[in-house]
Amino acid sequence: MKILFTLLLSFSLLYSYVGNKIISLQLNWKNQFQFAGYIMAKELGYYNDVKLDVRLIEFSRGRDAIELLKSGDIEFAIGRPSLMIDKSKGEDLVALGAIFQHSPMVLLTRDSVDINDITDLKNRKVMITNDAKISASLIAMFISNNIQLKDIKIQEHSFNIQDLIDKKTDAMASYISNEPIVLKNRGINYKIFNPRDYGFDFYEDILFTSSLYLENNPQIVKDFYEATIKGWKYAFDNIRKSATVIYEKYNTQKKSLKSLIEEGYSLKEYAIDNDINKIGHLDKRRLEKICDVYKIIGLLDSEVDIDSFVYKNNNYDVIELELSNNQIYLYIFYFLIIFGLLTLLIIYYIIRKRWLIPTATLDDVIETKTNQLKEESITDSLTEVKNRKAYNEKIKELLNTKKRHSTPFCLVSIDIDDFKKINDEFGHDIGDEVLIKFCRLVEMHLRANDTIFRVGGEEFMILLPNTDIENGHKVCKKLLLCTQESLLVEEKKNVTVSVGLVEVKEDDTEESIYKRVDILLYKSKRNGKNQISF
Repeated sequence: MKILFTLLLSFSLLYSYVGNKIISLQLNWKNQFQFAGYIMAKELGYYNDVKLDVRLIEFSRGRDAIELLKSGDIEFAIGRPSLMIDKSKGEDLVALGAIFQHSPMVLLTRDSVDINDITDLKNRKVMITNDAKISASLIAMFISNNIQLKDIKIQEHSFNIQDLIDKKTDAMASYISNEPIVLKNRGINYKIFNPRDYGFDFYEDILFTSSLYLENNPQIVKDFYEATIKGWKYAFDNIRKSATVIYEKYNTQKKSLKSLIEEGYSLKEYAIDNDINKIGHLDKRRLEKICDVYKIIGLLDSEVDIDSFVYKNNNYDVIELELSNNQIYLYIFYFLIIFGLLTLLIIYYIIRKRWLIPTATLDDVIETKTNQLKEESITDSLTEVKNRKAYNEKIKELLNTKKRHSTPFCLVSIDIDDFKKINDEFGHDIGDEVLIKFCRLVEMHLRANDTIFRVGGEEFMILLPNTDIENGHKVCKKLLLCTQESLLVEEKKNVTVSVGLVEVKEDDTEESIYKRVDILLYKSKRNGKNQISF
């Protein structure tokens, strides 16, 4: 009887897959948590529920996803924002969704005393891929800091973190969810330079297909995309379980379970945007900004039809409305009235202006775009305060002013105490909220000429022009007190900060002033936090 039951169960499972449409998805790397959503959609039967048998194909050199799509060898693939460059050159591509709202690609260095800023990488050895399209955000980060590619010694990427450990290279392009975790688990200190902190916020892991396949198979594309998003929601809601499945069944890289779990938590921060809170979302304005970056670094010389590039079901959820005939007629009636009034207003406006409608010149448009891009490159996307790039520019300006006019100024380094515990206890969404509220609070209490900069995760710099150490201390005391009294985590926990304060000396450089204030900041932390060292 037991044997008969087993046979019936096996046949029923086999039957459930009979007739399923076989489709292939080309991954852009080896199996790891980076592809957990697809793996869990397959393992949990989400694809099977819509009659799809999805084959996941690992990355291997020489497999060009676009060529494979064109030949019909695969139906879907995972790519980068550079797909828009291919689109501009006539490739038949449609982006279904971006799994990562913020690119996990960063530049990784050892925690060396002589590399404190991106500009310290001039004339250093840097491992980045030869394909400029892949490294575009890193290249943009260099260029925005006045570092041309000829100013660095580019090495062919070995994809071996040991080369960074052994000092065979000074910096390495890495995924924030991979190599930093390896270094952390081996007890090796490191620094990260993230293009996002410099205003270059790219999407990553864009799921795409061809418009021809979409046109011929709209229901398959819709079913595949929706099942995939369902798989990703499960993966991020159940990171440990999903990592265990990858570890036991898909672990071609022989990663430890601990590493896969850490990778999952790291990637979740990059996949789910607090403002959108929707996996896969693509925003037209952000895509246009990315295109602007490609144009500036010389990778794109024509316009991209973004409307045809983005899958129509990406930016909205399909909701079925059942309306009575009377309701439909009523809506049409209202629409006609509003349309008629608007038409009359437009005619009236044109007559009054005598047809003289001002038109922006091409120069105006270019200037506006350039200024907009420049402003975005010096603004932190989360807190909307100035970023590290802006800090580097401003500190140079103030040092030059001091040399010419002996004008005093102070530099303040502030670090939110126990910020990791806030993230761990309350979640990263609440952590982001604390960062935003802290910035608003500081801005309220700073003077008109003072500026706050976000230079790291929970690390901030404040520049106080025309300020000596005594008055700088008064400003810091006020910030310390108002933070402790006014900044709470979910009305439960008071937030405190540690502060380092220095007045700039005549012979100070950007490096020396940074080192002095950094030492004082960590003195405050060692001595119990929630205090000022100066």
